[in-house]
Amino acid sequence: MLQAGIEIIWLALYHYYIQQISELEKGTAKRVVVRLITLGVLLFVHLPLPGWGGFGYRFWGWLIITGVLFLYVLFYDAKPLGQQWRKALAPGILIAGCAMAEQPADMILCTGAVSLVLLLLLSYERGCFQVRNSLLNLAVYTLLGSYLWQCRNTAGTELLAGILALELLLFFSLEGTLFSYQRGFEARTERFQRDVLSRQYDEIKEIYLNMRSWRHDYHNHLQAMKAQIAAGQIEEMKRYLDNLEQNLDNVDTYVKSGNLMADAILNSKLTLAAKKDIKVDCKVILPNVLSVEDVDLCVLLGNLLDNALEACDKIPPQQRFLRIYMAVRRSQLYLSIQNSAKEELNFDERNYISQKRGSHGLGIKRVKALTDKYEGYLTLANEPGIFAAELTLPL
Repeated sequence: MLQAGIEIIWLALYHYYIQQISELEKGTAKRVVVRLITLGVLLFVHLPLPGWGGFGYRFWGWLIITGVLFLYVLFYDAKPLGQQWRKALAPGILIAGCAMAEQPADMILCTGAVSLVLLLLLSYERGCFQVRNSLLNLAVYTLLGSYLWQCRNTAGTELLAGILALELLLFFSLEGTLFSYQRGFEARTERFQRDVLSRQYDEIKEIYLNMRSWRHDYHNHLQAMKAQIAAGQIEEMKRYLDNLEQNLDNVDTYVKSGNLMADAILNSKLTLAAKKDIKVDCKVILPNVLSVEDVDLCVLLGNLLDNALEACDKIPPQQRFLRIYMAVRRSQLYLSIQNSAKEELNFDERNYISQKRGSHGLGIKRVKALTDKYEGYLTLANEPGIFAAELTLPL
């Protein structure tokens, strides 16, 4: 019974891990059915039948449990299978190997190993994996394991239960920290995304209001010019036209790519670039509909262009330039942004880390997270006087 109890703990940890790494469809019934099936398989291989039991049966039982959970992820997880199948199978295969242990002390040793592996996988999945923290966790579990190994033949039930409880306590304490970190990151990301969208909205709204105002005055301008022609005031009309041309430049549409969201973002940013005396070379050809969500496209384009404009601000106006190329090539969305930068970069700038705190550093992390979401590639490179960002997303 002790073996079955320990393996039920493994199963509970396995289920918890699957829930954390997956974006499973909502529905209590599916979760309950899967848990009952896996628990039934586990209890079945522990039935006290003649000629039944042993590590061989438990090993195959755990392979069945792993297969059931893999199918659960396959059919009900919203994330692409390419991101999930290794993560879903790895813990089950590890536990199947641990199930071959016969002695309770050995199984408790395996519990520590399973807990550690799940912690490492969860930290990696949540984007907070750090070698230093991982080594520290490994050292703690190794110390516990070493102590248990030394007294494995003499340890009583109370000591084994205490070590098992300590291992589980460590797991949930560390997992609680990871979970809180993830929730905090998600909250900061959500605030950052709202800030980006709000900024884009304000910029686009300003362009729209300028254009609306100019169109509203269109007929008045025509009447004024007709009156000047009738009065023979040619020079005055030329000056009047020059003023109109300058006002029209403020509402000019720089990009007509074919995609409404991309046009809105690019035109708002290129309007800012013009105000900053940045020489712009922009070529964007896109279909009307992209599989990339509009919100994600806004964050990707907005953040990368904001960084480019910020870099241009740090150099003299005559040296500022911005090159943008964006198109769909071979079923992939390709984006290239090159901008002028300082000749000599300090350590933080060479590693793409802003010296200022706040949304800038989070923005680069958000771009990387969205690139991973679409299973794409992000390349950042800097050379003296130029910074380049290349983004490729499969469609």
